[in-house]
Amino acid sequence: MRTKILGAAVVVLLLVLVFTAIAQAAVPQSVIDSIIKDAKDGTIDGNWSSAQIKAALAYLQANPVYEQYTDLRGVLEDFLASLQAPGAQGGELAFTGGEVLLLLGAGVALIGGGSLLRRSRA
Repeated sequence: MRTKILGAAVVVLLLVLVFTAIAQAAVPQSVIDSIIKDAKDGTIDGNWSSAQIKAALAYLQANPVYEQYTDLRGVLEDFLASLQAPGAQGGELAFTGGEVLLLLGAGVALIGGGSLLRRSRA
């Protein structure tokens, strides 16, 4: 009985810590409003972090008025691109099929190894 209560307390403590970390990571609405106000002239003059700009982008994408009638999304995306190091690119590499060949080779090796082990036992 004691171990169940202790286990439940540990789970509750972990959940509280996780939700606290999530709450601290959130960007306040006042900061998002300040970023939008800063971007209305077409440039961003403030010193904003990439996390704050990404939060403002998410807010703009969820708000159809900003999405339809302003170009604030483009301004914020340009600012995010300027924060990257020169020559650095975001995104993923093109699909080459190498992973598929690697997995096929591993599968063939496992099947072959299994059949050899089966023959040696018989």
